Amino acid sequence: MKALFDILPADFFKPLTSKYRQEYADCIMQLFNAFKPEISYGVNREIVVRELTDYFEADDAEMSFDDEVYVSDAREKANGVIAILKKCGWIEYEQETNHQINVILCEYAIPVIESMNRIIREEEAEYQGIISQIHASLQNEELYSKPYELIIKGVQENTERLLSELKKLNASIKRHMDQQTNDMDAEEILNHFFEYHRNIGSKAYLRMKTSENISYFRTAIIERIERMMESADIMERATAGYMEVEEVADQDQAYDEVLSMLIDIKSSFYRLDDIIEEIDKKHARYMRSAVMRARFLLATGNNLEGKLSRIMDLYVQQLNGGEETNLGELFSLYPQNYISPESLQTIPVVRKMDTISPFSEHAGMNEADRLLYKEALKRKNRSRFSRKNINEYVVALLGDREEIPVTEVTVKSDRDLIRIIYISIYAGNRSNNYEIRRSRRQVEMQGYSLPYFDIIKK
Repeated sequence: MKALFDILPADFFKPLTSKYRQEYADCIMQLFNAFKPEISYGVNREIVVRELTDYFEADDAEMSFDDEVYVSDAREKANGVIAILKKCGWIEYEQETNHQINVILCEYAIPVIESMNRIIREEEAEYQGIISQIHASLQNEELYSKPYELIIKGVQENTERLLSELKKLNASIKRHMDQQTNDMDAEEILNHFFEYHRNIGSKAYLRMKTSENISYFRTAIIERIERMMESADIMERATAGYMEVEEVADQDQAYDEVLSMLIDIKSSFYRLDDIIEEIDKKHARYMRSAVMRARFLLATGNNLEGKLSRIMDLYVQQLNGGEETNLGELFSLYPQNYISPESLQTIPVVRKMDTISPFSEHAGMNEADRLLYKEALKRKNRSRFSRKNINEYVVALLGDREEIPVTEVTVKSDRDLIRIIYISIYAGNRSNNYEIRRSRRQVEMQGYSLPYFDIIKK
């Protein structure tokens, strides 16, 4: 197996570790974008120089390529960057028959730049998309004519990618947890919490647990893997394919490798529960920690703990600022006499027997009062904004119509406005007889601005 620097030049990462690493990284991305419209990763050198010159014209900082002479001219800096990238093995030159010099991106640099691009854009994989590709490959009977080339190899790559994306989500939650420090004030913790909720909680974690639940196809995938392992015909074709693609002459070795790949894929899908359980624990721990920190820092209200916390914070600030402060002026300490749980004296237990009150001579409510009470309870239940009541209201509102806009909902009071909000909240319930189609528009109703949506009959 080749080592990394058997492929990459020794100075390959030198531009990204230098003093001008940001400029070099930007120039590499500029080069990569310049190659996109071309039919290959090669473009005229003058075009590359022009692209980098445009970049450096917006940057007045000087650069040095030999730690002695500093360059401020944009075109000169562009030529210097091209020379350094060529020297470090990112690009090379190619001369055509008309003596035109082309800049060629080295093939080993392409995956490195693509990884840089994914990090910058913070791309996230769609878990359901990856697992559905695995499922589709295993279910397609036409592909079993060449099981290794058309099924096993792709399934293994997608399984490794799926595990990698889940581990990446796990690591990102841990990174957000590590960023919660005692140095943050309440505002910073809340901002950090909402950033986490936007980028992790409602983006990746929620999708993994709902619309992109990765357990949806798991049973069918494991059954297909087991079927391949038990079928002598499929394993024979897979072994032959492995020997041809991987250039292995030993049939027994090829069979063992194919079997090992299938076992690894199967065990990976069984391990998904452990990874997801750890993600759940870290997610819950982050949410709990963020809320507790924010509550502690915001505890400056009328409760005793909040007041004491605020007083001590002010006192510490005065001490740190060098001001002379008399702690006795802030509050007084009084001795408290009580029996400590650590005391050697046994704490007495006092039992007091109260007099039991006799049964009332009245039998309770009569039949008429009981009926009135039941009717009052029914009216109260009918007025609640429960899912069932909202669903019945919407069904009656739709009548024979297939859909109505929210603006046709009668609004005469604040209670009617609250009912519209509950119509939107309960729309995602599967047992309801309606759904809504949202939009980005806002409408004015009773002096309130509400998101516009259409109510559609299921």
